[in-house]
Amino acid sequence: MMPDRLTTTFAALADPTRRAILARLAKGETSVKEIAHPFSISPPAITKHLKVLERAGLIMRSREAQWRPCRLEAAPLKDVSEWVERYRSFWEQSFHRLDDYLFKLQTKETKKHVRKNSPEVTLTLPSDREIAFTRIFEWPRHLLFEMWTKPEHVRHWWGCAGSTLTVCEIDLHPGGAWRFVMRMADGTDHPFKGVYREIVPAERLVYSECYDVPSLGTPEWLTTITFEELNGKTKLTNSLLHPSSEARDGHLQAGMEAGMVQTLNRLAACASVLAEAGVTNG
Repeated sequence: MMPDRLTTTFAALADPTRRAILARLAKGETSVKEIAHPFSISPPAITKHLKVLERAGLIMRSREAQWRPCRLEAAPLKDVSEWVERYRSFWEQSFHRLDDYLFKLQTKETKKHVRKNSPEVTLTLPSDREIAFTRIFEWPRHLLFEMWTKPEHVRHWWGCAGSTLTVCEIDLHPGGAWRFVMRMADGTDHPFKGVYREIVPAERLVYSECYDVPSLGTPEWLTTITFEELNGKTKLTNSLLHPSSEARDGHLQAGMEAGMVQTLNRLAACASVLAEAGVTNG
């Protein structure tokens, strides 16, 4: 039996090199030589990929002397889009159900942690410019790292008790920016932002951080998060280095200690939910 057009299109799209070729052609018509330039494979191999895309109707090749320009043909991609669209409601409903599930279990876990008064957050002042918070979590460090770096998790726990994140933007690479807006129960918004300096997966994060209200002139501080494995558990340390002792003391006097304790408690509740549900696996 001859394969249908959709099958042929999916087969052509299955190879990452061919998808990269289509991404290049989406910018405009170009020559085979220009298409081949970024790839570390032989010209005959590129030609084979182009023939597969041409048979699938995804590209058109013409002949202008020796140039052989190629251009993207979008019609088969429209068929793919229409096929995928049929299932959109399914995955949207799945995400809504996951959100509901997380909210209910997070509320349950938060109450449980409060009742048991379990693992305390330890506050230390390593120097006259530093504040450090430490807590032992019951789950492996890969889970805590993902909880700290993926927006779909961060928006469930970051911030004081009773707050929500209305903005959660993370560009996770050195030099990438992050921005959160925490909305309190009274409707007031509190924006924070920073830039990632160092990222060691499941081990260490270093980024700048500040309260993003320029009129207040709040100085920026440097945050270092370390994830230390302890026989399947994780010792998480959140260290804040301020530009001066006055800035550090002002941060403490603003009530950030209570907010950080609440934030780490919410992180524990969400981590428990995800571990129990098997949503995140290492």
